[in-house]
Amino acid sequence: MNRILTIYLFLFSVILYSQDSTKIKKECLTKEKSPVKLDSILKVESKVNDTTKLDFGKNELIIPLNKGNLTKIVIVKEKSKIDWLKYLLPIFTLLLGIGIKEILEKRSDKKRIIKAGERWIAELRSIEEPIEKQIQSLKDFLEEHEKDEFKIPRLQIYSSLNGEIFQSMDKYELIKFIELNNSNKEFKEIVKISNRTNGYISILVHLHETLQEKFKKYLASTSTHTTSLSLSLQSFNSAFRNYGIELERELKSDPYIDSRYKPIADLYSTQIIPYLQRGDFNPFVLERDFFIPLVEILAQLRLDVRTKELTSAVTSGLNAIKGIKLEKQYISENIKTILDHYEEQRNDLEKVVKEIEKH
Repeated sequence: MNRILTIYLFLFSVILYSQDSTKIKKECLTKEKSPVKLDSILKVESKVNDTTKLDFGKNELIIPLNKGNLTKIVIVKEKSKIDWLKYLLPIFTLLLGIGIKEILEKRSDKKRIIKAGERWIAELRSIEEPIEKQIQSLKDFLEEHEKDEFKIPRLQIYSSLNGEIFQSMDKYELIKFIELNNSNKEFKEIVKISNRTNGYISILVHLHETLQEKFKKYLASTSTHTTSLSLSLQSFNSAFRNYGIELERELKSDPYIDSRYKPIADLYSTQIIPYLQRGDFNPFVLERDFFIPLVEILAQLRLDVRTKELTSAVTSGLNAIKGIKLEKQYISENIKTILDHYEEQRNDLEKVVKEIEKH
């Protein structure tokens, strides 16, 4: 608007200047042939006009050079016309240049917007495959993880779903591209489509971050409970050794044959010693085959204060295993929820792309 107003003011100024410059000034100079007196001059001037009207005939012009003993200098000026083309051509050229520049800029902007919009579509379509792979990875993880084994399955988390590629893309150009392809829709509808597209990406980013956060927390918590279980087993080893010494002092012989010691010793030999030799164990097997049977044995010896350390170690071990099981259950529930959301994202992807494509 400012550019158009400036052009009009410039045009108006040129027209005014052209009109002022075309005014015709006619002068006629009169000079005496010989010196005369002042009163004679006044007398002559009173009788003779200082301007002579010339008559232009068809092909000839008669100029009276001598009249009244005066010599006249005649200045002949052709009546000029305003050369509008002279003034309008620069203005027209200026306007033409501005118009061409505007057209070229609009074409350039349109090409840039189309290119940016096509990139949005290409990037959105490119995440379809990683979503499929992420879904399959989650399913494989759940299948292995729900087995009654103390083994954390491998979980592949695809970094291409972190939304980082979309952070470098212009959201305003996305709106312009949607507007270009949906000229029949109101602007508020265009904005809604843009918001749904960016909302879709935000959900993907949130799912990726949540999956990473939950899995890392699961690994850390499981490691903590596993360490606690190992410490509990070490405490049990120490308490069991002390318990055997106390019984040996009481019996003055090997306590292995004693009914208070032999059941515990048998459990320890079959469930703990192999672990000590191999260096690996399954907490769920220990819970089922060692700690629960041991609780039943110690319940019969609850009045013997010498079993207090054994009971404390067993309780600590069971709590650690319970923590591992809760973490296992917790991560399974979270993975299932994340899996459901990824499947929804997979189903909604085509809808999101079609909304911003040309209709």
